[in-house]
Amino acid sequence: MSPACVYILLATYQGETWLPELLQSIQTQSHSDWTLLVRDDGSSDATRQILHDAAEKDRRINIAQDDGLRLGTVGNYSWLLQKAWLDGADYVLPADQDDIWQTDKVARLVQALQEAEIGTKRKIPRLVYCDAMVIDAARRSVHASFLRQNRLPYGSGRPLNTLLGRSFVLGCACAINRPLVELALPLPETVASHDWWLALCAASAGEITCLDVALLEYRRHAANASQPPFWNVFHGSHKGWRRRWEIGWKNFLRSLEQAKALRDRLHERGVAAGEQRELLDAFCRIVEQPSRWRRVWELHRLGVPAIDWPRRLLFDLCIMRL
Repeated sequence: MSPACVYILLATYQGETWLPELLQSIQTQSHSDWTLLVRDDGSSDATRQILHDAAEKDRRINIAQDDGLRLGTVGNYSWLLQKAWLDGADYVLPADQDDIWQTDKVARLVQALQEAEIGTKRKIPRLVYCDAMVIDAARRSVHASFLRQNRLPYGSGRPLNTLLGRSFVLGCACAINRPLVELALPLPETVASHDWWLALCAASAGEITCLDVALLEYRRHAANASQPPFWNVFHGSHKGWRRRWEIGWKNFLRSLEQAKALRDRLHERGVAAGEQRELLDAFCRIVEQPSRWRRVWELHRLGVPAIDWPRRLLFDLCIMRL
């Protein structure tokens, strides 16, 4: 494969506990020709010092100048994506500060993107993602597969049908190409999450590929930046179900707004109409209808979202509540 400009994007905040393990796992990648672009979001612990110490020893680590702004997770990754685009990145891999990468993660994801581009007359937005082993704060194994633990098989050949109801792509487990970065930028303020938005863009105007192998250890702990899963609000083992419902409802509304934002962007940028684009347009029309029962009926007829029945029931309740 020809040489490529590979950027790894890392948004940090209060990450001193696990950040050294992540940095070491990135620095020992078999594909060593990369730039790690980091932006800290105002940490008050030792995160910045850890980053600066690593950057002094490794010229591949590029730390953004402290501007004193708090952007949040989505805003931070939006900034990083914009910088990577301006720097000419061909391929981009987001990272989470508390994970541990397998030594061949970068190589395999980048190779998968390059192989998908062979023979194409023009590059289209592409996203490749892998599975992850789930670990706890002490690096004890929780589950061998994040996708199977969360009942998130790759959308059975219909990724957009699933993504309109729920994301199955971990940002830290994916790699994207330059055309996808271009389409995704700027990230709308209404997006539910940066990785969900990237997956939606790829599924609507390009291609998504799954590597059915775990290439990182995905750490779950009390301080994770991601919100509690909306789909677990009624699970008896979870406390604070009312709070989970409130968070879940807010994220549900944002998921509808991000679908509408993507529909508008594809129209504005003149992206060629196709089956996936038509599906997105139909979904947005349906959720904007005044009749509650008609919304549910037409979404079922459309086959959206393609998720299991307990989650589908919860989705239908939310659709009825609009």
